[in-house]
Amino acid sequence: MNKLYTSIFFVLLSLASIAQVKNEITGRIVDPQNNPLELVNIKVVETNQYAITDKNGVFRINGSESNNKLSFEFSYIGFQKLSLTVTVKAGENNLGNISLKVLDLSLENIEINAKRNYSGSTNSSLIITRDLIEQIPALSVNDLLNQIPNRKIQPPSMQSVQNLTLRSTFAPTTSGRSNFKLNNSFGVAIILDGNPISNNANMQSRNVGMSGMGSSVITSGASYGLRGSGNTTYSGDYAFGGTDLRQIPADNIESIEIISGVAPVKYGDLTDGAVVIERQAGVSSTNIRMQLRDNATSYSASKGLKLSDKLGALNLGVNYVNSFADNRDKLKEYRRINANAMWTNSYGKNKELKNAFSFDYGKNLDGIKQDPDDPKSTKTRFDSWNLSVSNRTSYRFSNKFFKSIGLNLNYAEGHQVTYDEQLVNEAYVLYSDAVQTGITQGKYDSGVYTAISQIDGRPINFSARMDLNTEFNTGNLTHYLSFGGNYNYSANKGLGQVVDPNAPRSGVRVTSTTFSSKNSERYYDFNLANAIQDVGFYTEDMFKARVFNRDLNVRAGLRLDIQNGYASFAPRTNINYELNKNVKIGLAYGLAFKSPGLAQRYPGPTFREIPLLNAYNGNVNESIYLLYVNRYEPNNENLKASKSETIEFTTQIKLKDFNLSLSAYNKTNSNGISTVHDYQALTLPTYAATLTPGQAATYTQTGTRTYSLDYFRFDNDLRSENQGFEVVLSTPEIKEIATSFNISGGFSRTAYKSTYPTYTNAVTSQTTSTNPKYAVTGVYEPNNRRAYFSTSRITASTHIPKISLIVQLTAEFDLFNKTIEAANQNVPIAYYTLDNSYVVINNFDRNDPLNGHLYRTPDEFSANNLPKIIPNYHLSIAKEIKKRFRFSFNVYNVFNYQPYYTSSTGTLVFPNNTPTFGAEMSLKL
Repeated sequence: MNKLYTSIFFVLLSLASIAQVKNEITGRIVDPQNNPLELVNIKVVETNQYAITDKNGVFRINGSESNNKLSFEFSYIGFQKLSLTVTVKAGENNLGNISLKVLDLSLENIEINAKRNYSGSTNSSLIITRDLIEQIPALSVNDLLNQIPNRKIQPPSMQSVQNLTLRSTFAPTTSGRSNFKLNNSFGVAIILDGNPISNNANMQSRNVGMSGMGSSVITSGASYGLRGSGNTTYSGDYAFGGTDLRQIPADNIESIEIISGVAPVKYGDLTDGAVVIERQAGVSSTNIRMQLRDNATSYSASKGLKLSDKLGALNLGVNYVNSFADNRDKLKEYRRINANAMWTNSYGKNKELKNAFSFDYGKNLDGIKQDPDDPKSTKTRFDSWNLSVSNRTSYRFSNKFFKSIGLNLNYAEGHQVTYDEQLVNEAYVLYSDAVQTGITQGKYDSGVYTAISQIDGRPINFSARMDLNTEFNTGNLTHYLSFGGNYNYSANKGLGQVVDPNAPRSGVRVTSTTFSSKNSERYYDFNLANAIQDVGFYTEDMFKARVFNRDLNVRAGLRLDIQNGYASFAPRTNINYELNKNVKIGLAYGLAFKSPGLAQRYPGPTFREIPLLNAYNGNVNESIYLLYVNRYEPNNENLKASKSETIEFTTQIKLKDFNLSLSAYNKTNSNGISTVHDYQALTLPTYAATLTPGQAATYTQTGTRTYSLDYFRFDNDLRSENQGFEVVLSTPEIKEIATSFNISGGFSRTAYKSTYPTYTNAVTSQTTSTNPKYAVTGVYEPNNRRAYFSTSRITASTHIPKISLIVQLTAEFDLFNKTIEAANQNVPIAYYTLDNSYVVINNFDRNDPLNGHLYRTPDEFSANNLPKIIPNYHLSIAKEIKKRFRFSFNVYNVFNYQPYYTSSTGTLVFPNNTPTFGAEMSLKL
């Protein structure tokens, strides 16, 4: 594959001399004092060409056909990003001196809120610029994403896994890991500097066949969340879901683009949007930041320096975060350290070739210490490190047809260790280490021991993407055509699920009173999982046409992906039209596919144990334990990629200095990957034992008995239909009070359901009833829910440039939050009996002594219902002194407003977290 990319690169490079373009665009970038700026990054949006200024601040780019309009972006660390539209003329186009403004709070037009970008890659992308990032004391990227409309503002914290879900609403769960939510976050692509941060190789979970996808992670078993969070357990693992955004610091980010709608076709392996992060590169002052929060401290330093005229620039950064769930009782701690280096350089007479080499290292220490006051408490750790090496190369042609070519390469490797320790105190323990199906003799051991469960993963991800950009005319239309391909490789070389069957933990331990099917754990080597290799190809055309003397912008493309042996075609298009100079409307449509992860393709074998005979008299040599071991080997080769289909309508209205944007969407997700429950009837012999002092026990078969084996397996089981709208309104500044307003919000509805029926175990032991027709497992209709959510906010921003001060007060309102479950979810449609017969229920009777107990009261499956509008208020202040020292202060729930209501289950719900505050100090040297 690498040889193929290399051959293509040199073939295209040789074509560069076929037809030269004579229309050249030049310019000189200067600072406010008219001094030249070297190493300024320049991007031509339409042709994806990159350039960089020389020591005199001069750049040269071979342009387009005459009369074409090109969009230029100029970025330089410490300066405000500048966008400029240029109409290309024949010959040389000298733009003269282009002045960049120093990015500080004394600027009149500093960006205070995230904004829609209709001139970008999609109709509804949201842009968070460096202007805004400088004002937000953020512990991670997740804190910056509070700008997304119709998203409840989350207080800065590092005490829970931070997955991102976009344009979907699901009922909350105590673990926060519903299968629908996991699928949504798994389908959100995180693109860092052009390379995907993949979670495909993450296998940090217990055996899924025992408890299902959402319940397979190791948890703390205790409450460590703030009141109102809804979490009763804690886990630092995020298998089957999206990337944990706690891992990505926010210090050196240049911009973030959130694509909630239809993403460009060059981005693959996604279903629910993308977050495109670009980091700073170039020369900069030394920046030192320190953030102090009520539950965390953060320290960072960064520097961009010029090595030499030939060696380019080197950016260095380091970040450290230490946080606790409760500073008064530091049992739950999360620590993170990140270091990164980026070397950028350009080559050639006009610096046609640009290369950026990046190195990133991060280490997370996340754990719950053993409570010294409770010797029976568990000890849990979720530690990891990750290393990433990437290289971005782009070459711009001096050619009439070929404009640029780019090659992105990324290699990432990590080590994840999940550790759980439990103290066990039983009379004795029964165990077996058999790994094949059949009846075997088990063993006895002391019931006082320490049960240790460990998952050791070493995820490896490699990605490569080549992009080629061209330009040609058909009649009066100028087409900017791009095409390329990508290759993704994911593997896991970890030790795997490291467990000792001789010392089983609670939940998978056979006790002396258990005579039914029981989970059992065995060692599973992750090296047995075959690597994922997915390939994709794309082509996209972007052009602008005049229709009724107005601009019609079209971006249309097609992707071909081959994932898990299945080929899929994904057309995507974003179209917008200018009704007049103040109104623009848009329409987007697209399909997208997300490949199954490594843990979904190769979950490993599932073991179940059924005790058949336990004759124990206190002497191991005179006792006998017989059991049946069942080994289930899942085959997930037919697992399909999950799919999404989106149609979106957008509009942008400008009335004087008022800006209104509206997005309405319909997104259908299908083939969502989940675990479904399967049951199997099994007839096994029964035994009786004869114990003789001083001799080994003997036994004889006395008959047979029917048992039920159940396990979980992966399937494309989930489907959801999502509708909603998002609105953003920004007002001009009221000069008398130096204040502008930003209003954003939205509404979302998600109807989600599964394909397979659901099951509920009605009794905990088969000895509850002796009637063989007694119902032990109820079978119900597939999950079927509708969830509604709406939130809005009003932000008043007071900006006084003369004293370099910004004060923002945000009033947030939870307007609607309700979940409705189908009425038939409480009535069983069938059941399994003690003798494992499957019985269909035609007319359910709650008074039936054999199956009436299967009725589920509404409290057992009811969900949230917000009874009233819940407000919350947040404050942030940023002050700059002499353009070198900046102080920022923010408070979540500044008024400590703590409303509550009673849920349908009778519990108190506190929708607002307790106040949390923080201050950040930054210094430029």
